[in-house]
Amino acid sequence: MNHEHESSRYYYPIEGRTDGAIAGAVGFIATIAVPALAYAAWHAFASWMSALFS
Repeated sequence: MNHEHESSRYYYPIEGRTDGAIAGAVGFIATIAVPALAYAAWHAFASWMSALFS
C-alpha cells in the first residue's frame, strides 16, 4: 500500500495494535489470581493447623 496516497492517510497497520496485550492480560489475571491463591493457601494452612491442634 502506498502510504503517501491521500486515501491511506488514516491507515494504521494491524501489526502493533496488540503490542503488550498478552503481558497486559497476564498482569490482569495475576492481579486477581495471586491474592486469590494466597487466600486459598492461607485458608488451607489455617484449617490444617486448626484440625491438627483441636
